[in-house]
Amino acid sequence: MNIKIGAIVKKLRTENNMTQDTLATAMGVTPQAISRWESGGGYPDLELLPLLADFFRVSTDELLGYKMSEREQELSSIKKEMDRIAEVGSVEEQVAYARSAYARYPNDYEIRCYLGVSLYLLWEEKQEETLFQEIETLLASVANGCVDESTRYDAISALILLYGKVDQYDKAIAWANRLTPMKYCRETALSGGVGDGKTKFYIQDEIDKLTDGLGLAIQNLVLNEYLPNDPSTWESKIEMLRVANRLYFMIYGDDLMFHHNRVSFNHWVISTYQMSLGRPEEAMDALEKMCHHATAYDLSYRNDRGKHYTSFLVDTQVYPEISKDFQEMTEHSHCYYMLEKLKNPRYDCIRQDPRFVAVSERLTQYAK
Repeated sequence: MNIKIGAIVKKLRTENNMTQDTLATAMGVTPQAISRWESGGGYPDLELLPLLADFFRVSTDELLGYKMSEREQELSSIKKEMDRIAEVGSVEEQVAYARSAYARYPNDYEIRCYLGVSLYLLWEEKQEETLFQEIETLLASVANGCVDESTRYDAISALILLYGKVDQYDKAIAWANRLTPMKYCRETALSGGVGDGKTKFYIQDEIDKLTDGLGLAIQNLVLNEYLPNDPSTWESKIEMLRVANRLYFMIYGDDLMFHHNRVSFNHWVISTYQMSLGRPEEAMDALEKMCHHATAYDLSYRNDRGKHYTSFLVDTQVYPEISKDFQEMTEHSHCYYMLEKLKNPRYDCIRQDPRFVAVSERLTQYAK
């Protein structure tokens, strides 16, 4: 029998942007062992197969090169539906679907995490102690037992939010301290170069990730519920969002592609502050910019996946495919969500303004 496990391990490792050293550490073997597997010079021990399969979130059948089982096909469908409901469904719908999935596959960490996060959203509304305890148990089991970093970190992040909401700061900080410090992240490590001829790519990859992270951090400084939000802060918050937008243009140039999404959202937030400050004309300026970037993003979403950015700072980087490292809304377009935000009563005083009407009509053309 032609066992293809080495080639499959290499494919999965590469798709997850993982080094042989990282995989070796996770499996408790040497990097040389991983190299032998991938080159066909040997095979993993039998007891490692379930660990490898769980680590890459595949079945052992897939790891051995067999066709995906009906069980794995069902799990894949369930997780796609979970993502869909998370985007467009109500909290109650998320919880109901998550509970049914969990009842069927209680040992799947991704489903368990999804249920914990869904229950957290429900708990925010109801503040019931029994819900709190269930969430705590589910997420802690994922954080302590799951070998997949993405799912484990999602659980830890949700636990930090949960404990922060009930003023259990010591527990929130303890969980946060289990996360990897920024200076030890994958992108930072690779940006020093590893001699494979891809140093420019690695450095630009770090620039790309840091830029988006910094832009979102500035946005969080404006919107975080724990920070003051009164008229005395609105002018400075408008300027913060403008700084974030300038950052995106500084790094990506005019060819923002995915980052039209970020700039569009920031302009919408600016419009809300301008309306609150009694400046409908300035708000209208911000809404027109929001509309421009929203439509540009939706066009880029359809047409630019896999294309390189053109700025000399990130010209080795591409509009990425959806993966564990990169996710986007898929059920509705960005213009759809921006159009929904325009229904807020704050805009009633300018709703008949020809400029507002034009923005609404433009968004409607791209809304789905």
